[in-house]
Amino acid sequence: MFWNKEMETLKGDALESLQLKRLKWTIRQAENIPFYKKMLNESGVDADGIRKVSDIQKLPFTRKTDLRTGYPFGFFAVPKKQVVRIHTTSGTTGKPTVVGYTRKDLDNWSELIARNMTMTGLTDEDTFQNAVNYGLFTGGLGFHYGAEKIGMTVVPSGTGNTKRQIEMINDFGVTALHATPSYAMHLAEVAESMGTDLPTLKTGLFGAEPWSDNMRKALEERLGVRAFDSYGMSEMYGPGAAFECEERNGLHFWHDSYIVEIIDPKTGEVLEPGQKGELVVTPIVKEAMPLLRYRTGDI
Repeated sequence: MFWNKEMETLKGDALESLQLKRLKWTIRQAENIPFYKKMLNESGVDADGIRKVSDIQKLPFTRKTDLRTGYPFGFFAVPKKQVVRIHTTSGTTGKPTVVGYTRKDLDNWSELIARNMTMTGLTDEDTFQNAVNYGLFTGGLGFHYGAEKIGMTVVPSGTGNTKRQIEMINDFGVTALHATPSYAMHLAEVAESMGTDLPTLKTGLFGAEPWSDNMRKALEERLGVRAFDSYGMSEMYGPGAAFECEERNGLHFWHDSYIVEIIDPKTGEVLEPGQKGELVVTPIVKEAMPLLRYRTGDI
């Protein structure tokens, strides 16, 4: 199923042309950030020097430690009055990364989440319970607005009060649940202890923490759902940068919005398709906080 079939099926020269146009725009946008302006000047690369998408390899990498040097607003590429929302990372390993969003950023993010949810089979006929934290954590609001964009009935339950969550699933006829895998498992355990089935629940969207194939199987058996994996991080808007489709045979990035590379984590060399390495992502539609070749640290 498609939410935006034209963009989701773009390929070949048409995709290359759009990516190149957006990459050049992103580089020019990044020049508004002192860190990137200095980095680009020192590397001798600018937007005019990018002639094809693979020229992205001329750009230096960005690391999480770089973002921390700009705390709090040093990586904003627009005046603060254009930033309509701020989220942050958890900051468990140091200063949190502050991520700003323009109105267009929020619209783009909602669009990508709507695509993700649609390709799992969800429609405006579904009732969606969003059982993750709202607030500075990006997971809550990201999925909330994506679901509303599709036209689903959204239950913004947040986390905690698990027995009440179970009651809402049954009382409201909830068909789709978004949660961390660990909270979804807790919800299943509490439902079992209550002697309560969840007959309306069909789809589970899980992410924000690692989980295994065994956990997927257990969640599907205990909740009666088809489980889908979500990948993302605040620096790339938030969760849902990559998602599983109905085939559930890997995560899909939206290539009109992200340029993805896999590198050798030791040498920085770009690897061939199929080789295992570190994920490097360049978002190419972000206004408030563009990133160039962001090393995620994820293998």
